Amino acid sequence: MAQLTIYVDENTRSRVEDAARAAGVSVSKWVKQQLEVALADRWPADYFNLFGSLADTDLPAPDELCFEQDTPRESL
Repeated sequence: MAQLTIYVDENTRSRVEDAARAAGVSVSKWVKQQLEVALADRWPADYFNLFGSLADTDLPAPDELCFEQDTPRESL
Protein backbone atom coordinates (compact mmCIF):
# COMPACT_ATOMS: atom_id res chain seq x y z
CA MET A 1 0.00 0.00 0.00
CA ALA A 2 1.29 3.46 -0.85
CA GLN A 3 2.16 5.97 1.85
CA LEU A 4 1.07 9.58 1.87
CA THR A 5 2.52 12.39 3.95
CA ILE A 6 0.33 15.38 4.78
CA TYR A 7 1.03 18.49 6.80
CA VAL A 8 -1.65 19.79 9.15
CA ASP A 9 -1.69 22.26 11.99
CA GLU A 10 -1.56 21.08 15.60
CA ASN A 11 -5.30 21.57 16.19
CA THR A 12 -6.22 19.45 13.16
CA ARG A 13 -3.77 16.72 14.17
CA SER A 14 -5.28 16.61 17.65
CA ARG A 15 -8.83 16.46 16.30
CA VAL A 16 -7.94 13.67 13.86
CA GLU A 17 -6.32 11.66 16.66
CA ASP A 18 -9.39 12.19 18.88
CA ALA A 19 -11.74 11.10 16.09
CA ALA A 20 -9.66 8.00 15.35
CA ARG A 21 -9.53 7.10 19.03
CA ALA A 22 -13.32 7.54 19.34
CA ALA A 23 -13.82 5.30 16.30
CA GLY A 24 -11.46 2.72 17.72
CA VAL A 25 -9.16 2.71 14.70
CA SER A 26 -5.69 3.94 13.85
CA VAL A 27 -5.18 7.46 12.52
CA SER A 28 -4.18 6.00 9.15
CA LYS A 29 -7.34 3.90 8.92
CA TRP A 30 -9.54 6.80 10.02
CA VAL A 31 -8.02 9.15 7.43
CA LYS A 32 -8.36 6.44 4.74
CA GLN A 33 -12.05 6.00 5.58
CA GLN A 34 -12.66 9.74 5.45
CA LEU A 35 -10.90 10.02 2.09
CA GLU A 36 -12.91 7.13 0.65
CA VAL A 37 -16.16 8.84 1.64
CA ALA A 38 -15.02 12.22 0.32
CA LEU A 39 -13.83 10.78 -3.01
CA ALA A 40 -16.72 8.38 -3.60
CA ASP A 41 -18.55 8.91 -6.88
CA ARG A 42 -22.08 9.84 -5.98
CA TRP A 43 -23.32 10.94 -9.38
CA PRO A 44 -22.14 10.00 -12.86
CA ALA A 45 -19.91 12.51 -14.60
CA ASP A 46 -21.91 15.38 -16.14
CA TYR A 47 -25.12 14.16 -14.47
CA PHE A 48 -26.28 17.66 -13.61
CA ASN A 49 -25.61 18.87 -17.15
CA LEU A 50 -28.61 16.78 -18.23
CA PHE A 51 -31.11 19.11 -16.59
CA GLY A 52 -32.70 21.33 -19.21
CA SER A 53 -31.06 19.43 -22.06
CA LEU A 54 -34.24 17.73 -23.28
CA ALA A 55 -35.37 19.37 -26.51
CA ASP A 56 -38.87 17.82 -26.58
CA THR A 57 -40.81 19.26 -23.67
CA ASP A 58 -44.21 17.93 -24.81
CA LEU A 59 -44.25 15.03 -22.39
CA PRO A 60 -47.70 13.66 -21.61
CA ALA A 61 -48.96 14.00 -18.05
CA PRO A 62 -49.51 10.63 -16.35
CA ASP A 63 -53.05 9.44 -15.70
CA GLU A 64 -54.51 10.14 -12.29
CA LEU A 65 -54.09 7.27 -9.87
CA CYS A 66 -57.16 5.45 -8.62
CA PHE A 67 -56.91 5.20 -4.84
CA GLU A 68 -59.47 2.38 -4.73
CA GLN A 69 -56.77 0.13 -6.20
CA ASP A 70 -54.24 1.17 -3.58
CA THR A 71 -53.01 -1.43 -1.10
CA PRO A 72 -54.76 -1.07 2.26
CA ARG A 73 -52.57 0.21 5.07
CA GLU A 74 -51.91 -1.90 8.10
CA SER A 75 -53.12 -0.50 11.37
CA LEU A 76 -50.50 -0.26 14.07
